[in-house]
Amino acid sequence: MRVLLVNATFGGVSGSGRHVKLLHDFLRDRVDFELWTVDTIGCLNVRKLKNASFYLKCKLRQIPKDIDIIHVHNPKFAGLFDERKKNVLTVHGSYEEELMLQYGPLIRPIVWYIRRNLKKADEITCVDPYVAERAGWTWIPNMIDVGEVERVPPVEGEPRLLWIGRDDPVKNHTLFREVARMAYEELGVKSLALGIPRGRYPEEGWIEYKVVPWSNVIAYLKNAYALVITSKVEGFPTTILEAWASKCPVISPPLPSIVKLNEVLGQVIYTTNSYDPEEFLSKIRITIKGETDKMIEKCLLIVKEKFDVKVVSEKYFELYRGILDHENIRSCET
Repeated sequence: MRVLLVNATFGGVSGSGRHVKLLHDFLRDRVDFELWTVDTIGCLNVRKLKNASFYLKCKLRQIPKDIDIIHVHNPKFAGLFDERKKNVLTVHGSYEEELMLQYGPLIRPIVWYIRRNLKKADEITCVDPYVAERAGWTWIPNMIDVGEVERVPPVEGEPRLLWIGRDDPVKNHTLFREVARMAYEELGVKSLALGIPRGRYPEEGWIEYKVVPWSNVIAYLKNAYALVITSKVEGFPTTILEAWASKCPVISPPLPSIVKLNEVLGQVIYTTNSYDPEEFLSKIRITIKGETDKMIEKCLLIVKEKFDVKVVSEKYFELYRGILDHENIRSCET
């Protein structure tokens, strides 16, 4: 089978970029992939125009005639679907809520355009169990290569609280700064924010900023008191799986997707009842005391059994095969 994979950030540090690269690498012996990425298609290297310019370049590109399935990994690119092919969309989180938070009512025409194009999809999957259930989509979760994580040694030195994300209001970094300050004042614990360049925020004695390669992210996770999530909107981010595989506890606000994960898997994440910094601090006290061993071992087992790339990539292969088998049966009947 020939599958066109469309993902702008393929192979990068973003969750969807790593997801698609793992999918490609672990199925390429059985699936003939063609990749449309910023490296193969191109884009304008301007922060707010990267996705839009990449999409326009893709629209100008002719889809090869021998492609069987178009697999798009961003709802914004659903306009690339071709009704002469089988079309699959993978949604990496609560995209509508995130767009509204980022851009407000001005984004409504884009949301309408996306919704119209979603109707062309033969199958929609979502990495987030909450969004998948609510929308009636197929849940195929995020994935990591557990073996690759295990091979990364931890950084040396004093453990810290860890925050990972981009400088975006959705990720709510200002809340983490407040939590980090309180944790230092009460507990003497320092923090590290990964993904935000040094100098974007003032560095204090209690917080540091870095942008590092993926392997360094894992190294820091392996020597952290906890991964702290402060997002206003979040699906089922890859960083949670990386934390589990690194034996790092996760603390999160009561996001619907995170609450759903605890319902599906049992308690695997420490969730607060609100965005009150004091509630985050109460969970941090638990992780610093080292009262997390049972949860850590449980999460490590879960990530190996349910979210390793060997398991999840097979779900995509079965999805591809099922779509094509259904089409072949329908062709024979007609």
